[in-house]
Amino acid sequence: MSNIFVSTACLKGDKSYDRVINEFLNNGIKNIELTGVHPYTENDVLEKLIINYINKGINFTFHNYFPPPKDPIVLNYLTQNSELKIECQNIIRNAISLAKKTGVKTYAFHPGYYREAEINKKGYFDFFGTDRKNFDYGFDVFKKDFVNFYKTLELGDKKNDVCLGFENLFPNPDGTNDSFMCNFEEISKVFDHAEKEKINLKLLIDLGHLAISANHLKFDRNEFLTNIINNYGDKIFEIHISENDCISDLHNRININSWQLSALKLFKKLDNFKKIIFTYESRGMLISEIKDDLNLIKKSLI
Repeated sequence: MSNIFVSTACLKGDKSYDRVINEFLNNGIKNIELTGVHPYTENDVLEKLIINYINKGINFTFHNYFPPPKDPIVLNYLTQNSELKIECQNIIRNAISLAKKTGVKTYAFHPGYYREAEINKKGYFDFFGTDRKNFDYGFDVFKKDFVNFYKTLELGDKKNDVCLGFENLFPNPDGTNDSFMCNFEEISKVFDHAEKEKINLKLLIDLGHLAISANHLKFDRNEFLTNIINNYGDKIFEIHISENDCISDLHNRININSWQLSALKLFKKLDNFKKIIFTYESRGMLISEIKDDLNLIKKSLI
C-alpha cells in the first residue's frame, strides 16, 4: 500500500543516511519517515541527499527531532528557557523549510513537556527540577506563543503545501506526568482552539503512546480512538505503530495478536483514510523482521 511508511529508527545498526535508506531501497521499501536518529548533516547537503533519493522513487515524511541540530538538545516547545525555546523553534522551522525545498508534505513533532529534560545514554529523557507545570500552563503557551509561531511558518491550505502536526504524548513510567496532550480532553482543547485561530494544525496518533496514557490515566483506548475519529478525523494525517508494556515507550515489535493491528481497522471509516500515513516505528530490527511486520500491517489495512 502506498500509505504504509517505515521510520529510519526501525533498522538496527549504523544510522548514516545512505546506509539506512539504501538498505530500505534495496528491499523494496520506498516510503520512509526520517527522524532524529541520524548524524548532524548540513542543510544544503541534506537537501541534495533527499532530492537524490526522491528521484530514485523514495517518498519521505519528517518526524520530530529532524533534522537533528549540530548541538543536541531536547525538543521541548514548552521550555521556560528562552534560549532553548529559540533552538526548538529553529528545529521546527528548519524542518518546514527543508520540506518545502524538497516537496515533502508531512512533519509532526512532540508538542512539549512540563519540566526541563536531558537525554540519557539509552536515548530516553531524564526530567529534572521540582517545578512541574501542567496542562493549563502548556495550553497557555500554545494559545499565546505557538499559534503566532505557526503563522510565521506561512503554511496555507493549498493542496501541495506542507502539513504540520502534533503527536499525542504519554506519562512517565512511574505514573507521574511531564507530557502535554495525553488524553482526548487535552487534544480536544488544543484542536478546538486551533480551529478558532484558523490554523491548519494536524494530528499524529501514536498507538504506543496511547497504550501508555490509557494505562496510567485510566481511560479506555478504544473509546479514545472512537472519540478522536468521530470528532477530529479530518485532522488525522499520520498513525505511529509500535508495541510496549503499557508502562514505557519501548518501541517493541508488533505481532499477529497486537491490539494495534485491530485498532488500525477503526480508521477505515474516515473519508481521508487513503491519505493517512501509517508508519511503523519499532526499533532495533533486522530488515527481514521489518518486512515481516509490514506484511502484518498491510493485511490489517486491506
